Amino acid sequence: MRPVSILFICIGNTCRSPMAEAIARALGGDSLVAHSAGIAPTGRVASSTLEALRALGYPCAGLASKGLDEVPLDGLDVVVSLIGPAGLAWLPAGVAARRVAWTIPDPYGNDIATYLAVARTIEERVRALVDDLLPPELPAR
Repeated sequence: MRPVSILFICIGNTCRSPMAEAIARALGGDSLVAHSAGIAPTGRVASSTLEALRALGYPCAGLASKGLDEVPLDGLDVVVSLIGPAGLAWLPAGVAARRVAWTIPDPYGNDIATYLAVARTIEERVRALVDDLLPPELPAR
């Protein structure tokens, strides 16, 4: 069975979508491939994003800010917009994937407590999504 492929999108691929990518990678293990991208990528992941992820115990290796044109869109199973339904409108025509829209506040420029709160919200949602996507007989996540 091939791994489930998920793409998380937000505006700058600086805070929310890299958080979701890192959390999904950790929770899904080898059964899931997670990517993230921004509609208008900033070219960097915010240091507070990395700090919040590390504080919650998630690895940050390989996280980078990138655009939709820099991630594989073929073969996606799920695309999750972290900026509500409007984010899904930016997907190129022909992306045949389940589409999910979450409205998650952007922590950019706020204190670390805000980043941690957003990361915990994303963690809760990603955990529920991973539990929904992956069969229960797979190894514990």
